Amino acid sequence: MGWSGLAWTANSFGWSDTCSRLAAPALETRKLIFSKPIFIRRRGRMTKAQRSALGRLDPFLMDPAVDATEVFNRQAPTALEIGFGMGQALVHFAGCHPEWNCIGVDVYRPGIGSLVLQCEQENIKNVRIVESDALSVLECLEDNSIELIMVFFPDPWPKKHHHKRRLVTPAFGTLASSKLNPGGCMRLATDWLPYAETIVEALQGNPELHGGISERWPLRSPTKFEERARRLRHCVQDFCYTKVRRSF
Repeated sequence: MGWSGLAWTANSFGWSDTCSRLAAPALETRKLIFSKPIFIRRRGRMTKAQRSALGRLDPFLMDPAVDATEVFNRQAPTALEIGFGMGQALVHFAGCHPEWNCIGVDVYRPGIGSLVLQCEQENIKNVRIVESDALSVLECLEDNSIELIMVFFPDPWPKKHHHKRRLVTPAFGTLASSKLNPGGCMRLATDWLPYAETIVEALQGNPELHGGISERWPLRSPTKFEERARRLRHCVQDFCYTKVRRSF
């Protein structure tokens, strides 16, 4: 299946999100052993409030090898955000869906502090954090245990010799889809055209997934990455892939 191209344009007001479509459709988290590490930021500028919030991190931490039902002390649908950045999208989703168990995976410490702060300020009780590598976390999770996986604005690693560092690959798609419940979905977004192409190429051949480019998901709240994309007049593209229900 070929790639028809995405139109990245800006209108007279400075932005247009109109894009063309495809032509065809009991471990300690800090000590997880990475079978295939991905490359992500761990350090960055941190505010005093974020640094203080990290001192209150422990109640939010979870071991991905422990079933979410035990961690949250309830049976509920589970959402997983891989690379939650500063936490805005995860907090927004968790606040809109208090009946869901929400897990965020990241190692960026300012973002972790920011997520803790937002959960405290908005009295969000249904969020847990795994401070570890995304692929290792996925490997720890039970198969068919997640209803929603979110991957918003992963690092595009634009230089060609860094492409191997990108998160979304066919192997990632296979691993992630194995963790989704049948009927569950994976939602992604990027503002980087070559990465949009990579996402399609990585996931379109997965027999467990059906979907592709989609309209903007209303529950994906704007983040600093999307705001930056708008300033740069990039087209933000959303994707939705649903795990196929098998009938026997």
